[in-house]
Amino acid sequence: MSVEENKVIVNRVWNEVLNECKLDVVDELVDTSYVYHGPGGHEIKGPEGLKQFARGLRTSFPDLHFTVEDLIAEGDKVVSRWTSRSTQRATNKQMTNMGIIITHVVGGKCVEDWEIYDRLYLAEQGATGWFKKRMVSSIANKIRKMLP
Repeated sequence: MSVEENKVIVNRVWNEVLNECKLDVVDELVDTSYVYHGPGGHEIKGPEGLKQFARGLRTSFPDLHFTVEDLIAEGDKVVSRWTSRSTQRATNKQMTNMGIIITHVVGGKCVEDWEIYDRLYLAEQGATGWFKKRMVSSIANKIRKMLP
């Protein structure tokens, strides 16, 4: 696959899977061996894991929209710099966030992602439920490990 073809695949994940929640295309775009590595050791495995994650995001943030600010590719890696905007269902609060994700594409499918975003910034904006629990738990565990 060319660099441009890899960018098209990653852009489809952003637009069709995450923004439009068209989960039927996940199997076309994501390999069965897919692994997502997120902040705090968060992992998602396989197309079904990604579908479950996308459904959870959409449930908690019904109007969630990602804007890809930059899409840069070299070889079999595509880097996306993104901004998200949403309203959290539980609190009706507007939330924004930014992050960077590196996607490894092989044979026309995403096989691995490495992402970084500001979890504390989300928590400060009033995240609740499973999202806040995951963020706060991860941060607390890291602090505990640093203590004597």
